[in-house]
Amino acid sequence: METDMSGRLLITGDLHGDTAALTMIARQLREGDALFVAGDFGFVFWDNRDEHVFLDDVDQFLQKINGYVIFADGNHENHRALNKFPVEQWNNARVHMIRSRIIHVLRGEVLSLKGKRIFCFGGAFSIDRAYRTLNKSYWKEEVPSEEDYENGNKNLKACDYKVDYVITHTCPLNLIPSLGGYHSAMEERQLQNYLQYVNETVYDSLTRWYFGHWHRDQEFGEKFRVIYLDLVDMETGKKIW
Repeated sequence: METDMSGRLLITGDLHGDTAALTMIARQLREGDALFVAGDFGFVFWDNRDEHVFLDDVDQFLQKINGYVIFADGNHENHRALNKFPVEQWNNARVHMIRSRIIHVLRGEVLSLKGKRIFCFGGAFSIDRAYRTLNKSYWKEEVPSEEDYENGNKNLKACDYKVDYVITHTCPLNLIPSLGGYHSAMEERQLQNYLQYVNETVYDSLTRWYFGHWHRDQEFGEKFRVIYLDLVDMETGKKIW
């Protein structure tokens, strides 16, 4: 069953667990709005009391305005902590219910909201691994598995490769040169190639594709937008702030 969404579908980029940033964005939300985050949500990272209390407070606020925060995962997430949450079904997609109004969409799932299909595929490779510690500040699950790719293929086929929006953390291979060159990590090249395939199969039905990861705000043609600090209305493409 599809949740009745009365408000806007909004999107922003990497939050990296920045409580001040999310608080500022929350002040822009209206009754019934859904805020998407294009990866590196980062509020289930240290998995400690401070994070839990903050998420509880955000969830209570969202309940009051009948709103939601919905995110695809990035590379800078605690994937082990995310995967502790049970997998549930929500708006035709498999998700982790972090809180009643804070939702992580699993890779390759297609959400149905406001009569729109939204394909979500998180993950990327951390180029700063040399400064991080495995299973403490980065996790091997940051890079999609073959099961993730197969899940995406299955769900795209089920909707006849017709989706309205795509939300990912990194981007299709063809956009990499415009973002400053090819990523040197082969682990992400496979993902970029896969997203290129998705691009080619859903392009005709696609309204817009939003992605984060690159820490910049820029449009590429009519259908692609890398997002970081901006808050954007997904349906109109209009920048809120």
